[in-house]
Amino acid sequence: MNNNEGSFNDEELRKRAASNEELNIRLTNNYAFQKIFKNEEIVKGFLMALLHLKETDIETLEVADPFVEGEVKEEKEGILDVKMVLNGGKKINIEMQNTYQEDWAERSLFYNCRMFTEGLKKGESYYELPPCIHVGILDFNYLKSPGFYHRILLQDDKTGELYSSKFQFHVIELSKLKSTKGKARKQELYRWAKLISASTWEEVREESEGNHYMEKARDEMIKMSRDESERYLYLREQMAIR
Repeated sequence: MNNNEGSFNDEELRKRAASNEELNIRLTNNYAFQKIFKNEEIVKGFLMALLHLKETDIETLEVADPFVEGEVKEEKEGILDVKMVLNGGKKINIEMQNTYQEDWAERSLFYNCRMFTEGLKKGESYYELPPCIHVGILDFNYLKSPGFYHRILLQDDKTGELYSSKFQFHVIELSKLKSTKGKARKQELYRWAKLISASTWEEVREESEGNHYMEKARDEMIKMSRDESERYLYLREQMAIR
């Protein structure tokens, strides 16, 4: 792409953003996902569904700096989509990935390991390392096993004895929602996954109705669709995906 083509595309995006065109906001768009899920009230509802928590179980929820710094200059750094600290200790990273990543497992290991070790000071006990949860919301199939949701723990492969609960991976595969059957469809997490994958306003309204937290997400999505600057940033991300 030359500079003229780039300018033309940007101009077209700005025209679309300023127009009266109805814009379907999709949470599989990284800009929309990060903007909506950094809202503490919204992510609180999502975590309640994911971790089977009651509202009273969440004492504090702090959205943290998503930047992950290397320990030394030569080490790889990274920027997470949404990073938070639950109840003053448990660290949670949520990432939305809309394009296939062959190295997704290694990527999730990297971020969870870095989160797990950060902040431990000399002289402190390893016991003080907080639980770390990596949540991957994938708009593609990655795992061979069926089901849209997978909870992965460290455990003995013969006895199933848990080695440690401090290192967890939760994977939500949006592309498996249509093939999901039975009780799994009645889970609150299934509704959240359906909301995240929704491509029309009708689907957004249907999935969010009756859930305070999901209705809050819907309202924020509507606000985004009506704000010219937000529309532009959303459309720019859509172009980057394509």
